[in-house]
Amino acid sequence: MKQPNEKQKKFCREYVKDFNATQAYIKAGYSKNGAMQSSFKLLINTDIQVFLSSLIDKQAEKADITVQEVIADLKTMKDRCMQACQVLNKKGKPTGVWKFDSSGAIKSLELLGRYLTMFSDKLIVKHDLSDLLEEIENESDRGLPKVKK
Repeated sequence: MKQPNEKQKKFCREYVKDFNATQAYIKAGYSKNGAMQSSFKLLINTDIQVFLSSLIDKQAEKADITVQEVIADLKTMKDRCMQACQVLNKKGKPTGVWKFDSSGAIKSLELLGRYLTMFSDKLIVKHDLSDLLEEIENESDRGLPKVKK
């Protein structure tokens, strides 16, 4: 594998800042025209991928944190947020009401679920089209053109 040229290295350094390939392409000194397509071509280049991987690894080392540590911290945060605390009145006496940090717990669970790919933004629709075709055929009996099978 060959080393990327200086312009490609600048693209990589810009890309790891915010992972916006189009903006990184432009900031590296390339033309704005066709930046989206051209930046994609750079990203699929194996030499660029190797260089990007090394930059990302260096960033992780600098941050001195691992995926396991982040997950452990999210679990701890979720557990702390789920702990119920007594609500006290102005005199410091328990009111009999308990509360917990639901927003913090939800955010931690959301991030953990997203990491584990438990959630999907895609909608999967499963339907037997035979009922729909029958309905269309019934409509065509009322003067609409027939649907070919």
